[in-house]
Amino acid sequence: MSRLFLCALISLSTLYAGEAVPPPGAPRNVDTHHLFTPPEKKDAWEKRAAELRRQLLFSAGLFPMPEKSPLHPLVTGTYEGPDFFVDNVALETYPGFYLCGNIYRPKNMKGPFPAIANPHGHWKNGRLEIEADVPKAEPAPAKPAPGKANLTAIGINLARQGIVCFSYDMCGYNDTNQIPDHRKFCNGPQPWLWNVSLNGLQLWNSIRVVDYLESRPDVDKKRLGATGASGGGTQTFQLCAVDERIKCAVPVNMISAYMQGGCLCENAPGLRIDTDNPEIGSLFAPKPLLLIAATGDWTKNVPNEEWPAIKKVYDLYGAGDKTACVQFNYGHNYNIESREAMYAWFGRWFLKDTNPEHFREKPSEIDVEKLHVWTAKTPRPEFSTVEDNHEKPKKTLTEPELVQALTDDAAKRISAIWPTDNGSLKKFQEKMRPVLEQALNVHVQAPGGESISDRVVLLVSDEGTSTAELKAALTADKASVIELALPPVKETAESLWKDFFIAYNRTATAERVQRIADVLTKNKYRHIDAIGVGRAGLSLLLARGLVNVDGRTVVDVDSFANMDDNAFMDRLYSPGLRRAGDVKTAAMLIAPSPLYLYKTGSEFKSDEIAKGYDSVKAELRVESSTLSPTAIVEWLNPKK
Repeated sequence: MSRLFLCALISLSTLYAGEAVPPPGAPRNVDTHHLFTPPEKKDAWEKRAAELRRQLLFSAGLFPMPEKSPLHPLVTGTYEGPDFFVDNVALETYPGFYLCGNIYRPKNMKGPFPAIANPHGHWKNGRLEIEADVPKAEPAPAKPAPGKANLTAIGINLARQGIVCFSYDMCGYNDTNQIPDHRKFCNGPQPWLWNVSLNGLQLWNSIRVVDYLESRPDVDKKRLGATGASGGGTQTFQLCAVDERIKCAVPVNMISAYMQGGCLCENAPGLRIDTDNPEIGSLFAPKPLLLIAATGDWTKNVPNEEWPAIKKVYDLYGAGDKTACVQFNYGHNYNIESREAMYAWFGRWFLKDTNPEHFREKPSEIDVEKLHVWTAKTPRPEFSTVEDNHEKPKKTLTEPELVQALTDDAAKRISAIWPTDNGSLKKFQEKMRPVLEQALNVHVQAPGGESISDRVVLLVSDEGTSTAELKAALTADKASVIELALPPVKETAESLWKDFFIAYNRTATAERVQRIADVLTKNKYRHIDAIGVGRAGLSLLLARGLVNVDGRTVVDVDSFANMDDNAFMDRLYSPGLRRAGDVKTAAMLIAPSPLYLYKTGSEFKSDEIAKGYDSVKAELRVESSTLSPTAIVEWLNPKK
C-alpha cells in the first residue's frame, strides 16, 4: 500500500484537518495540497492535455516512445477453478527483462471478452495478497474500519462475469524479481538524468500489458480497461492518461490533492511540476471513469473536492454521466465494497448491464502457491525464449544491467537521428526541441513587442562575475548590450533528490535557462548575438537552443566534462537532460547559426557537434583555452 506505515501509525481521517496551504512559489512535495483549476473551454483543456501527456511520457522516459520489442509471452502453468482458469504468464517487456503475472479468464463462456489490466499496490504479498474482508458493521461505525485487500478475488470474479483480467507485478514483487528491492531501484539522482526510474519502468510495463491483452484472440481490443488500488491506482490513472486504448477505468484510493504517492514508483523526474494527480486523472475524459475513495486515508475529500474538479473536465465534453465517485468508510483498502463497485462499473460499460446486483462478489478460494510463474520446474530463462532476426537471444538482465541498458538505449536513440545533412537537421530540430524544452520544463513564449533593427548583444554571466572589459569592448564596437546576471546554483543533486523534490519542482539550472529564454523572447529581435561567460555559458547554450532567434553565439564552456554524469550532477542538473541530448542537442538546435565554444579544456567533447555542423556546412569554432574580449568582439562582428 502507498505509504502503508501511515495507516498503522496515525488516523488518516484527521491527517489533513486544518493543513496550511504553502505560499505561492514555495517548494512542493508529496504532501503539498495542490488541485488544478479546470479551464472554461474545451479547446483550452485539450491544449493543456497535450502538453501534460508529453510531460508524463517524458518523465517516464517514454517521449519519444521507445521501439517495442517482441513480448515472447511465456505460460509456465495453468490453474483450473470450477468456473475460471488462471494462467501464469511472463512477458519480456524489454529485451532481457520479464514482467510476470496471472491471466484470469472465463470458463465455459464464449469470447472475445473485455479485458482488464490490474496492477497491484504496496501490499506485502503483491498480486497474491489475500486479506479477509472486515465484516460490514450496521450501523456504520463513526470511525473508519480497517482497510483490507483480497486481490486474487478481483481476477476470479471478473472472469466469472465474462471479463479477462491480467493481474501483474510491480517491480520487485513476487516473480518480477530481477529487481530485488522495489523501493531501491534507481534510488538516487543519477539515473534521473536519463529519466530512468521505477515509475517509468512500471508505466512501460503497463503499456506492454495492454499490447499483450489486445493481441490475445480471446480479448475484444475495443473493450480494454484498467483498475488498481493505492500504488496500483497510480499505475492505473497514469496508464489511462497516456494510452488511448484503455476505454474504462477505476483507480482506487489514490487520486488525491493531498498526497500524491509516497513511493519511488509513484514519483518520476518532473512528473508533477505544475500539475497533480486529479489533473492527470482528468486526461481520461471523456471515457468512463469511476473514482473509489475512503474516509480513512488521503482520499477522504475526493467526493467534495477532487472529483468535482475532474467532473468539470468531463462536462466540457458533455460527458458528466461518464464519471462517478463512491466512498466507503474504511482505511486504505480494496475491500469487497470497493471491488463490487468496480465490477458494476465495468459491467455497466463493457457488458451493458446496469444492475449492480448482478455483480456481487462470490466467495472464492485459490491456492496462491500455484500462481507463481517461476518455480523449481519452471525457472526464469537465462536468455530470451525466442530468437529475433536470427540474432543471438538477449541475456536475462540483472538490475544494474537493466539500468545500464535503459541508459544506453536513450543515448543510442539520439545518435541514430544525429544530423547528417540539412534535411535531417530540420527533422532533428523538430523532434528534439520539444524534448529539450520538456527536460528543462522551460516555457518558451513567442517573441513579442516591436521589432528592433539595432545590433544587440545579450551578455549572460553569473552574479559577481566582472564583465566590464567585455562590455566596454562591445560598446566600442557600437553594439547595444543587454546584461543578465544569474544567481549561482547552490543546490546539489542529492538535495534535489530528497523528498522527490525534482518530481514537483524545477531545478536552479532550469530556472536560469528560463530567465535567459524570457529575455531572448521579450522583443522581436531581427538579429541578436549572445555571449555566456563562466558557469552561465552552458545555461545560455541551452536557452539559445530552445529560442529560435537568428544570431551568433559565444559560449564559455568552463572546462565542463559533458560526457560525465557526475559533472551534470554537480553543475548542470535537470532530470531528463541527458536523455534529451543535453548541451550537444542544444548546439545542434542553434545550427546553422554560427557557434563558438571556448575554454573547452580536455574534458568537453565536441566531436559530435563538429560532425553535425560540418554536415550542414555551418560555422563552428572550438577553442580549448579562454578568449580575450577583443577576440570575442571580432568574431561576433565579422563584417567589421
